[in-house]
Amino acid sequence: MSESAAQSSITPSPATEAGSAQQRLVSSAGASTKLKRLLWAGVEATFFRYSFHTMNGWRSFLLRCFGAKVGGRCIIRRTVRTYYPWNVRIGEMCIVGDKAELYSLGMITLGERAMVSQESYICAGTHDHTDIALPLLTPPVVIGRDAWICARAFIGPGVTVGEGAVVAACGVVVKDVVAWTIVGGNPAKFIKRREIRVTGSSP
Repeated sequence: MSESAAQSSITPSPATEAGSAQQRLVSSAGASTKLKRLLWAGVEATFFRYSFHTMNGWRSFLLRCFGAKVGGRCIIRRTVRTYYPWNVRIGEMCIVGDKAELYSLGMITLGERAMVSQESYICAGTHDHTDIALPLLTPPVVIGRDAWICARAFIGPGVTVGEGAVVAACGVVVKDVVAWTIVGGNPAKFIKRREIRVTGSSP
């Protein structure tokens, strides 16, 4: 097969491209999902956003009202953005910092005592690039217990950040992170093992 023939076999026709582009403009969400999303957007922009900064219990309550599972003693800042609360699971004593975004088209799970620092982006939505129509995919994201997602880090769809792992500031994670390791960079790579210093022990 010539090079030109090979290219033509994988290049869609203009008519196919136009039809696929039309499909991309149509939301795959049902009417009930759109309604819930609209209601949540209103609540998030008002009661959630303008609550006093220490009212973490109130914000946890609002998330639970829309289907989120939120453990006790969590700190959730008022500038946090959550797309679909019903796709969010947050364990006990978690912290989600200012302007962090939980793009929860798919399930996002934070294990106990996990910390997501300010302006981090947890992304549980992408598109199938092998299909010209780019249909929506929603692989889940799991942040293990005692893990720390540092400021402005990006965690991609389908990623599991292992227990106790640290993603350094501005890191871009597109593959699973091994437990108790520190990764950073774009794309994120192994930096070193995370070692926990025991304090308060007798000499």
